[in-house]
Amino acid sequence: MKCIECGSKTKRSNVVHHYVDCGLNNIYIAGTCKYKCTNQSCGEDEIAIPNIFDLHELIAQTIATQKHKLLPQEIRFLRTHLGFSGVDFSKRIGVAAETISRWEKGTQKMSLTHEKLLRIMVLAKLGPIRNYDDMIEFGAIEKKRLKNMTFVSQRNKWRFNAAA
Repeated sequence: MKCIECGSKTKRSNVVHHYVDCGLNNIYIAGTCKYKCTNQSCGEDEIAIPNIFDLHELIAQTIATQKHKLLPQEIRFLRTHLGFSGVDFSKRIGVAAETISRWEKGTQKMSLTHEKLLRIMVLAKLGPIRNYDDMIEFGAIEKKRLKNMTFVSQRNKWRFNAAA
């Protein structure tokens, strides 16, 4: 592969990448390739992320099914994953647009009812919800900070690595 900046050759290596471009600062992805330009004056780095759409689906599903309450950046990630602007989302769930902004900035807590609705909207996008008993657990545990999550790509298929 050639460097997109200068056209020089690149050196490939497998890395665990801190994936902040998704809007969450606790996501790490393994099974990705890093391409570093061999030209000393350039030094450009590129990360190749396979099946990024599937990765975002898995991140959304993992967040939506956690027992902990959603944190502001998780609310924003799920809303944008659904494809809604703050205004569009507010219209659909029946709150003011300013309320969405406050939830995503952390100045106001999202009600458990709205949190469960957001989670169900994400999970329904992935397919039929089959186990309604799991909904009891949604948001049952208070969470103070984001816990790191690692997702691994093997043969272009993503999985959540709960052990990491």
